[in-house]
Amino acid sequence: MTKHSAYSVINIAGLSVGLTAFILIALWIQHELSYDRFHERSSQLYRIIENQYYANNELFPVAVTPAPLGPYLKENFPEIENATRTSEARFLFQYGELKFNELGYMVDPAFFEMFSLNLIKGDKKTLLSKLENIVISESLAKKYFHDVDPLGEVFKINNNDFAVTGVFRDFPENSHMKFDYILPFELFVKFGWDSLKRWDRNGYYTYAQLRKDAEAETVNSKIKDVINRYVEGSGRTEIYLQPLSSIHLHSKFTADIGGHGDIQYIYIFSAVAAFVLIIACINFMNLSTARSTRRSKEVGIRKVVGAARTQLIRQFLMESIMFVLISLLVALVLAQLLLPSFNEISGKVLELSFESTQLWIILSCIMIVTSVISGSYPALFMSSFKPVTTLKGALRSGKGAVIFRKVLVITQFTITVLLISGTIIVYHQLTFIRNKKLGFEKNNVISFRVSDEISKNLEPFKNELLSASGVGGVTYTSNSLTYVGTSGGGMEWEGKDPDVDILFHFLAVDYDFIKTFNIEMFDGRNFSREMATDSSAIILNEEAIRQMGLENPVDKKVKWDDPLTIIGVVKDFHFKSVHEKIEPLVIMVAANRYNRVYVKLNSGDLTAAVGAVNDVYKKFSPDRPFDYTFLNDDFDRLYRAEQRTGTIFNYFAWIAIFISCLGLFGLVMFTIEQRVKEIGIRKVLGASVSNLFSLISSDFIRLIIISNVIAIPVAWYAMNKWLDSFAYRITIHWATFVIAAVASILIAWLTMSYQSIKAAIANPVNSLRNE
Repeated sequence: MTKHSAYSVINIAGLSVGLTAFILIALWIQHELSYDRFHERSSQLYRIIENQYYANNELFPVAVTPAPLGPYLKENFPEIENATRTSEARFLFQYGELKFNELGYMVDPAFFEMFSLNLIKGDKKTLLSKLENIVISESLAKKYFHDVDPLGEVFKINNNDFAVTGVFRDFPENSHMKFDYILPFELFVKFGWDSLKRWDRNGYYTYAQLRKDAEAETVNSKIKDVINRYVEGSGRTEIYLQPLSSIHLHSKFTADIGGHGDIQYIYIFSAVAAFVLIIACINFMNLSTARSTRRSKEVGIRKVVGAARTQLIRQFLMESIMFVLISLLVALVLAQLLLPSFNEISGKVLELSFESTQLWIILSCIMIVTSVISGSYPALFMSSFKPVTTLKGALRSGKGAVIFRKVLVITQFTITVLLISGTIIVYHQLTFIRNKKLGFEKNNVISFRVSDEISKNLEPFKNELLSASGVGGVTYTSNSLTYVGTSGGGMEWEGKDPDVDILFHFLAVDYDFIKTFNIEMFDGRNFSREMATDSSAIILNEEAIRQMGLENPVDKKVKWDDPLTIIGVVKDFHFKSVHEKIEPLVIMVAANRYNRVYVKLNSGDLTAAVGAVNDVYKKFSPDRPFDYTFLNDDFDRLYRAEQRTGTIFNYFAWIAIFISCLGLFGLVMFTIEQRVKEIGIRKVLGASVSNLFSLISSDFIRLIIISNVIAIPVAWYAMNKWLDSFAYRITIHWATFVIAAVASILIAWLTMSYQSIKAAIANPVNSLRNE
């Protein structure tokens, strides 16, 4: 391969890899930004959010609202055209011999008018005309009925028959709502779960559709104090409209639907995409200007025969465009090949749709921008050569051009050091949250829902589990330990400031909860079956005591609807993601609230132990599938988005490093080519290989050191801002930046080694003869 073709390959390879990374990140960003925009009325749709204010004016944004709120807003505010309440529901579906637990939504009829439900079968006007009606997804229809027409078919749910009145096409992946069936919201009343008239109970998601001429800010000012005005004793609570299209990326609310994204990562990956593309463009500019002496005579001759500078600029720009076009075509092929792997890493279903006009507009913009960035300076630089100087062969890279190339190398490696530092810090933070002590033992613990049959036989079921092989402990709770969202204020105690209201989270447990999870007591005692008064006893966590300002809290009385006695204080433990700080918690024995079973397995044969638990479960709930999860896995799922984001960040950081090294390789190759005579003379005069290697590499190493000096404070500031989004975070250690600096210098040194050593050990006779 000739040196000219080698430079071309380096240019195309760098641009191709950079453009591939840019395309993949752009697809990811576009998908994140597209959430919920497929609804025809998305610009008019909003979710109602509560801002609750408690002690020290602390704000708790809450995604759930009272059941009467939706109908009240529609009835009393003309700007609100429609409103619907929704609630997630998980029921056991029975159809013939098929039995599965399915996730769905319970909604008001207005849901079908507000949201774009692509109905395959059924009449939208009568979908939920009866409480015994159900609308199912296309996937659910295929799962149970295959090719049979599902309309009129009957499911048994919660011991009631429900007839299928409609089938809708599955919601796309870019929807914050995930469900496979829809049931009438009024079933809450029929099943005796709620009267739907209580303003003092939050538990439902409320959506509103504004009229086209209504302004959201105006409506916000009108509805802000609705709960305060119409609900006595609600404390300070404000509501406001959250645009539907912002739910996925702008939601950090208590009791929210899981699986949201984060706008912060859009900013981060936009910066990464820009950095990678800039590095690739810098490579092109560096190599093009460095090789300018090879084309100086061509420029001189063209100017002598009458070529204007504008013509030369157009020529060099067209050459840049050709390079970019070739690189873009290669990048599209690479992106298509890498998409399956990228989808697996990101957990998405992205695709390059070549029929999409939007895609071609984006690709055209990328090509134009990249061509202008990468080709403008080389075109202006080479078109400025003076013909007299170039034809004499006296052209040398001017001081300005050399400085500009050095600035580009510094910029390139500053970005590289930023990404190396960021990668290390992201890795340490994700490792920290994954391994952080939660305050209780979560290893070898499985959990599953309390079925109707088990709820009627709590003690017999628990006793049989405890006698099963491999079982070390059993306990009941009202919530999953990954998210205790039930909360409320209004607790009273002696010495309480009347202007202070604290939001307490509530967890109902059985007597063995603290023992099963080895939670440490800070003060007082655990619940005891021998103490009849424990039915009105509570245990608080340390944070609750701190906010209440209680000293010696054990045996003190509080009033929370009913009189209660504090019998103990547990050390703080996490009952939500570590993104959120530990909040006040009330623990109480309340069998009528049990919703989950936690079974602690002895270390050993976990498969056999799970099988033994399954046997007991089937004995008590023979008609229900045994759906269980390991508590470790439940906590891992809380941080799945961060884990995926961290993995993607790592890959693109390595791509940026690769492109930077590719450019440095080309520059070193050109530098050696320019100094081949000098190297030959130095070797004849006795210079060693190490002397020559140091001569060639020292200038570049200095530039890498300057890059570190610039990048390290920027990286420290940027990563601290990112870490601030975690309630519990690592402290950035100086060693991180030492590692990043050493890594960048080592990577650069290794990149230069091959060409430098090859030049240093070459026969000087050949280089001097060639000169």
